[in-house]
Amino acid sequence: MSLLMTPDNILSSFQEKARFNFVWRINFVFTIVGFVMTVFTYIIEDRFFVYYAIVFFITVGSLFFLKYLRSYRQVAKVLYFTISIVLGLAIFTVPESLHLQEALWMVVLILSTFFTLGNGWGSFYLLINSIFYGIYYNFQFAGTAHISLTIRPDALLLLSIEFTIAMFLIGYVMFQYGLINKYAYKRASEAYEELNSEKQIVEHQNKENTVLLQEIHHRVKNNMQVIVSLLRMQSREIVSEEAKESFEDAITRIMTMSLIHQKMYEKESLIDIDIKDYLSTLIKNLIESGAVDKDVQFSVNSSLKSVSAKNIVPLGLIINELVSNTMKHAFVKSGRIELTLSPGEGRSFNMTYFDDGKWKENGEQTFGTQLIEVFTEQLEGTYKRENNDTGTYYYFTLTEDDIE
Repeated sequence: MSLLMTPDNILSSFQEKARFNFVWRINFVFTIVGFVMTVFTYIIEDRFFVYYAIVFFITVGSLFFLKYLRSYRQVAKVLYFTISIVLGLAIFTVPESLHLQEALWMVVLILSTFFTLGNGWGSFYLLINSIFYGIYYNFQFAGTAHISLTIRPDALLLLSIEFTIAMFLIGYVMFQYGLINKYAYKRASEAYEELNSEKQIVEHQNKENTVLLQEIHHRVKNNMQVIVSLLRMQSREIVSEEAKESFEDAITRIMTMSLIHQKMYEKESLIDIDIKDYLSTLIKNLIESGAVDKDVQFSVNSSLKSVSAKNIVPLGLIINELVSNTMKHAFVKSGRIELTLSPGEGRSFNMTYFDDGKWKENGEQTFGTQLIEVFTEQLEGTYKRENNDTGTYYYFTLTEDDIE
């Protein structure tokens, strides 16, 4: 196994693994370079021997902590900080040197920081190392510019080795950065393709379910129409006018529920029904069936967009009883009906029903009135009736799961 292989770690994401591997490998290279340079500068008695020795021991300690702590961020922070201090000491304490190699090591350090610790720490080390060289060139470099430097062959070899390794590490940092970006782009493309594929499957299933539910509503509506037809055929054989009237009331209630299923299969979304459209159609049908020789006008005003499918049935049946009672007991020749719906507090909504007819009060609670009370309780609501000179008002406070 290569010495550059990282120890097994518990990091989950590719980016974290790549950064951990990078810190491990560049730390390993620093260790080798530090050891070689320490030995070489000791042999040639170079002034940078102490600094290479310090770097060597620092990197050995970093490898140890990386292997056993598995936390590359903390190790990288300590490693980068101590190397920055060593580079700064080398610049300010070794005279008669152009300190070009320190600049390259600083570039490696800054790029590594940006890659492993992010923009904040990278900017911090960029500022610190820029300050080091800013001080050096403004306060020390001018004093050594006149000195004629005698560069020995072994010093040239040392500089060439440092430059080669530093340039290699700069390339390695950029290669790792490109590798991360390439992998991220690949994973993003795969994720997009996967999500797109799942989206198509969900859309296809949703379309199938919608068509199936629409077909169910259509069949239910047709079945109710058959029931209505059977009831009408049966009513022709009934002699009693009271029984015929009861049959007609039952037919209108079934038609009210049938209209709900018709609206459900006519719309693309089966979640909610357009409440204004449904109630307008319902009242129009009730007026046409119950006002053969009466001129009845109506209006529906609603600030609610929709009502859930489970609540539309009792609501429609309440309207059915109200309009039917109005047509039977309030209007003689003509009349006007107004229906208003608006949001209330919390999950409640308000409904006001008005007609301007003159009711034939008999003081008895009819079956239709009982149905209104039953359906109002089903919607967890309350209502009250008021009469005045202008007409009759019904004030409802009802509950809806999702008010829109």
